[in-house]
Amino acid sequence: MGKTVNLQELAEITGFAVQTLIRWQKDEGMPVKLAGQRGRGNEYDTAAVIGWLTQRELHRAGLSSPKDELDRARKIEVEIRIGEKLDMLAPAATFERLWGDHIEAAKTELLLLPGKIADAIFEKHSVEIDEALVLPFIEECLGKLQHLSEDDDADPDAEHPDDAGDDEEDDDDG
Repeated sequence: MGKTVNLQELAEITGFAVQTLIRWQKDEGMPVKLAGQRGRGNEYDTAAVIGWLTQRELHRAGLSSPKDELDRARKIEVEIRIGEKLDMLAPAATFERLWGDHIEAAKTELLLLPGKIADAIFEKHSVEIDEALVLPFIEECLGKLQHLSEDDDADPDAEHPDDAGDDEEDDDDG
């Protein structure tokens, strides 16, 4: 808590004109410690007014105080909790677990594919094929998928580092 002063003293302390302080009080909410009664002027707490002026300048400059940042963080936290309660948001761990389950299921289906292909060909054409002929292609595909990262191109036709140098032969086309 600062010193309690009248309007004239506040003008002298802050360096602002009395009319400016009155306008800020009416229009912008500059704090008043005690509103004056008939014949008495308002009283101001210098610490509260200086804090208000600081916040006002930070706001005008587009900056925020630590308190503003904390308030903003709390607001975001509340919005997240509400979103979770309304089933509009879910923790990332939930999606990671579900995604992992889907990946494992897809991997299992791909590894079962050679047997399914062999059975289908036998039923349709009465020709037996060895599952081991198809399995390396499935494993190669799974190996490529396992080594994909978020930064890799999703385009399967994109040039891979192993393919470097192959372009020179293809440049004759054009």
